[in-house]
Amino acid sequence: MLVSSFLRRATRLYGEREGVVDGARRFTYAQFAERCQGLAEKLHALGVRPGDRVGIVSPNSHVFLESFYATALLGAVLVPLNYRLTPDEIGYCLEHAGARVCLADAEYTALVHTEVRVAFGGRAPDGWLSLEELPGSAFNEPARDENDLVSLNYTSGTTARPKGVMLTHR
Repeated sequence: MLVSSFLRRATRLYGEREGVVDGARRFTYAQFAERCQGLAEKLHALGVRPGDRVGIVSPNSHVFLESFYATALLGAVLVPLNYRLTPDEIGYCLEHAGARVCLADAEYTALVHTEVRVAFGGRAPDGWLSLEELPGSAFNEPARDENDLVSLNYTSGTTARPKGVMLTHR
């Protein structure tokens, strides 16, 4: 049981059906799978490899969902972060997780201060890469186990620093 297996199954059975709705944007399962593959290729071109952590600061959006499947395809680990956290809390989580890259909705780029930053959904600020302009590079999907880590989610940390909760493919 791998996250990417669910994506392939949905594409195979329901490829031409509408699968993702994000406001006015709508994608069939096949289109969504292509977008996930494309994002995985862009992350691969940035040097993301199996086991690497990729942060994301975004409201619920199609890019947020795509990032979950794209990192799973690469064997990487998604670190979704709440955009309501402070820049210090986000920085702590990204450092604690060991994130190599952080994706951020253009509206929330001011919250992120990491080395490799990729903006989407608007103009990329100075010092940021634009997701839409990144080239991709082909990769071979790595062997993974259902017990491999797929996501590292952080709690809100009401009395102390946020704590990471590990989620496997299973």
